[in-house]
Amino acid sequence: MADLFFFLSFCIYLISWIGFIFYFKTLKKEALKYAQLVLLVGFCFHTLFWILKIYQIFTTSLLSFKHLLNFLSWELVFIYFLFTISPIKIYTTGFFLLPLVLIFFLLSFFFPQEVFSPFSPHFKSFWFPLHALTGLLSHGFLLFGVVTSLMYILQEREIKKKHLGLFFKKLPPLEYLDRVNEKCLYLGFIFLSFAMISGAIWSELAFGNYWRWSPKEVITLILWLIYAVLIHQRILIGWRGKKASYMFLLGFSIWLISFFVINLFSKGFHTYGS
Repeated sequence: MADLFFFLSFCIYLISWIGFIFYFKTLKKEALKYAQLVLLVGFCFHTLFWILKIYQIFTTSLLSFKHLLNFLSWELVFIYFLFTISPIKIYTTGFFLLPLVLIFFLLSFFFPQEVFSPFSPHFKSFWFPLHALTGLLSHGFLLFGVVTSLMYILQEREIKKKHLGLFFKKLPPLEYLDRVNEKCLYLGFIFLSFAMISGAIWSELAFGNYWRWSPKEVITLILWLIYAVLIHQRILIGWRGKKASYMFLLGFSIWLISFFVINLFSKGFHTYGS
């Protein structure tokens, strides 16, 4: 049954993206309405998939890396709907966001099933699920911020060149995009901080030390410092717009190394390559 929900949600997301492409080209409200409705249906099937999958993970204590990729795709759609019900209207984000959702979906489908977490025996500890969930929530909000940062850069370039072409009429105002970036930054940073704290507590309880200086921990600390600097610059110096967007892209490059390279190809503690 979970496989059926997986297949249905992927196909419906793909149809929804086609609707968002049509909305991006025409800006017709009817296209947006149907694209979002289809996306909601796909999200419901995806949620049913995860209800079944979470039960399976906790009964078997086996968490595959492909599950993380799939959860990220679910989470990005969830965050999109959070912003659609907020006062900040950024509807065309769906056009840019859904390709990332579909890529994570496809990666989760083709990724080998046997690549499991080395911490499977510790899933039933309170601190490990909290650590994993807050870490994934931070990934979701920061990735959403990357998408809106790219949209900001595209919009800002057209305005700066005084060539109001493809993106000017179709993308949200720069102010809206910057406000979304700010919210994603703060929420992503808060969840990342919780993930690091809960991970340290869990590590002490499970292994007898808070910090091991593993590659994963070090690069996560670097990522935390990048976002801490960005928050500091926004609050005290007033960094906005393009500078903040480029900092988001820098953080994204570090995240790619942490999530894919370190997780999969680094041998040792806190990786799937061990």
